[in-house]
Amino acid sequence: MTPRRLTARTAWRYLGLLVGVAGSAAAAQTPQAPPAPTSSTAQLAQPEPAAAAKQGWSFKPDAGFVYQSDDFRLTTWGFAELLIDPGSPAHFRRFRQGAEFDLPRLSNGLRPAVVYEVDLTDTNFFANGVGGRDGVGRRNFENLFVALQDPDDPGKFRVLVGQNTHILSRDDNLSSGNLPTINRSLILEEHGSVNSFGTQFGIQAQKALSDKLLLQLAAMDNRGSFNAPDPRYSVGNSLAAKLSFTPINDASGGRKLSLGVAVDNTRHISNRVFTLATAIAQVPVGGVAATGDKLTGEADVAYTFPVLGHAATVEAEAIYSRFSESRSDVGGGYVQVQWSLFDTPAAGDLDAFVRYDLVSLGIITIDRRATQRALRTGFNYNLPRANKLASLHLEYARNTFAGPQAIVTNARSSDEFRLGLRVSLQQYVRH
Repeated sequence: MTPRRLTARTAWRYLGLLVGVAGSAAAAQTPQAPPAPTSSTAQLAQPEPAAAAKQGWSFKPDAGFVYQSDDFRLTTWGFAELLIDPGSPAHFRRFRQGAEFDLPRLSNGLRPAVVYEVDLTDTNFFANGVGGRDGVGRRNFENLFVALQDPDDPGKFRVLVGQNTHILSRDDNLSSGNLPTINRSLILEEHGSVNSFGTQFGIQAQKALSDKLLLQLAAMDNRGSFNAPDPRYSVGNSLAAKLSFTPINDASGGRKLSLGVAVDNTRHISNRVFTLATAIAQVPVGGVAATGDKLTGEADVAYTFPVLGHAATVEAEAIYSRFSESRSDVGGGYVQVQWSLFDTPAAGDLDAFVRYDLVSLGIITIDRRATQRALRTGFNYNLPRANKLASLHLEYARNTFAGPQAIVTNARSSDEFRLGLRVSLQQYVRH
């Protein structure tokens, strides 16, 4: 989605308000070791059992503001990401707020919950003054679902109905507030041109088969729902399954290895073009028809380990999709390395990253395929004394394209650069 523009004065005013809120929250906390990132945009840190939880309002840096009343719990969070584009007005890439309502448990093993998350940038809220051209409505919802889940750990068991991130991609299910790069992988973002993955409407279930193995199943629409211009709500139009395996999870040694495989079949895609776009600004450069039934396979791996006493993470994901009617197909993925250079309360913490993306797109009616590459590098810096609630982001991307003009209609190499400021009510962590 193209970022929405706003005046620099308005952007800084809103960011200043958020900095004030996050700064007040940080001042009330003592520095502590960061928790592991959550695996879903709408998933919170592990909650305490009701008997041990502090009653009333409190602030938890890994979750947000929490209200506890006996066995009822409300957790609310929010974050904003302001991007500075050289030569253009500043604009918000994300401006989100969400909450999870954990209702009193039905039994020792089940609790109902309601979750929502909205993003004001989805409807031009900051365009032409506050309120935007499209106001606020269904298209702002990134997540909106009801669930039955394990009372203390939804990762062990959860069944939900509503709008949530599709289960297929690991990159898609990393928290948006903790991304190392501005956008996710090229192959994933470009699937958005056919309204696949991202947030979708339907039913999802996940169950921990052991302490190392997680099974996820989904019956969704996968052609775009609440936040799509033309929403679809056909539950079961997409059937998907994913297995995630974590053979190593040593918190004391700073080592974790996770692997995943997934498959999805989405039917009845019509009037869509799979579009290639640049890594940061997401400028379209070409595409092919993508219609019919889509069959997708996915594989991912991530390994976190210490290097010279500092955390490092190597991760990769590959996705391949074939469209039956247009007889087109696309494959691609990314490899990324992150390394923590230092991490102290007085100096803040600095992570450097390098990411390589590759996409190959073709269709039976054109002899040659199009190839897209992007090299992204930069750093994320959590500011000193901010308890990882405010950070500075710098990113450079080099985009290259090759292939027939019938696919790559705007072929050119391009350099992109952005400076970003992130403020959140949840700590920004990368490992």
